[in-house]
Amino acid sequence: MHTPTLNKRAWTHATLLGMVLISSSVRAGSIAETIDRVLMAKEAELIEVRRDLHSHPEVAGEEERTAAVVANRLRNLGLEVQTGVGGHGVVGVLRGDLPGPVVAYRADMDAMASVDPDPVSFASKTPGVRHICGHDMHTTVGLGIAEVLAAHRSELKGTVKFLFQPAEETATGAKAMIKDGALTNPAPTAIFAVHCAPLPTGQFGSWPGMMLPGLDYVQIKLTGEGDLAAAAEACSQVVASVSSTAGLTPDHKNTDALDAAMEPGAFISAGVFASAASDEGWALTAMARASSEAMHARCKQGIEDGLATLELGNVGYELEYTERAIAPVINDATLVARSDEVLRLVGGDTAVVELGETTPFFSEDFSFFQEVIPGVLFFMGVSNAAEGMLGMPHHPMFVADEAAIAIGVRNMSTVLVDFLEGQAPGTP
Repeated sequence: MHTPTLNKRAWTHATLLGMVLISSSVRAGSIAETIDRVLMAKEAELIEVRRDLHSHPEVAGEEERTAAVVANRLRNLGLEVQTGVGGHGVVGVLRGDLPGPVVAYRADMDAMASVDPDPVSFASKTPGVRHICGHDMHTTVGLGIAEVLAAHRSELKGTVKFLFQPAEETATGAKAMIKDGALTNPAPTAIFAVHCAPLPTGQFGSWPGMMLPGLDYVQIKLTGEGDLAAAAEACSQVVASVSSTAGLTPDHKNTDALDAAMEPGAFISAGVFASAASDEGWALTAMARASSEAMHARCKQGIEDGLATLELGNVGYELEYTERAIAPVINDATLVARSDEVLRLVGGDTAVVELGETTPFFSEDFSFFQEVIPGVLFFMGVSNAAEGMLGMPHHPMFVADEAAIAIGVRNMSTVLVDFLEGQAPGTP
């Protein structure tokens, strides 16, 4: 099996980074050299780790094997390791030999149900389960960061706390880890993470403020002697009617009547994703994503008001609305600005794509960590058009370019070191 290696252009960026850092700071340059030296030696091994994880996916709450792989590798690096955190979560603490702050890095581990064929040679060996969201890539990047920074422990200023999180797909893992003390002893003052995205390999997506919207869960239960199917369809239309994404102009100003007065850039995206009959009646499950607290409130009010106007005959309904079941991802603006500068230094002027808008299409429970401490979630490009690799999470043909692993390790290691150093690379 051919194992891809990082291309010469990427290594050239790394060499230039080392030269820039060495010219400005001997110690920072030394860390850059260590990152590159370890990556040169470990890239192929990290790719094999990723392929092993990909071949043995585990859904949310069942990440036992994945957690064991992670814990063993962290222990072998000499980290302090705690397992069983918030389920199958793993916490690894890397203490540098020099005093400094504490920073956290989060990597989610779970796979998800998928019956679509896995279009890679190292396909899932677990029927009906697949890493179709890229969490195997996330986990491997986290392990790679631990690898390169552990090799430079003697000159590392401060502590890096690694959070390998279970159950992201069910949005329960982050809260569970926090409840189990993942953000204490030692307590980090900032947290970083990446998520695979359909950007070209080598690019990172960044945005200060709301990166991803919050999510509300909506359950509507229908009972009675009337036409339950027709009532379910009517309720589905009410949910869809509060969505404002279809009424957005290109500059994200809304034209929908429900939200005509709302702020520019705001949106609601709502829809029923499950509707099923049973002996007890009919049940609809919906998701609603919103860009602000005001939009969450408007969405709830819109659904309540819409349902109240329906004439359902001999059918009654019960609405259960869970607001902010997943909090929005809010990136700290100061950390984004600082990190973007680092990423451009590492990868060149085009390394960072400023997204300029939020996307209503999915949410992420990394947000719950951000409710405790400031943090940044970056989109990590894993698409390679020339090789036919579409890095769109949850797409049936999702394939991640493995060259992104070393790039992600280098870039995020440098971001973490920069945070600990308290100064941008290259600054005297």
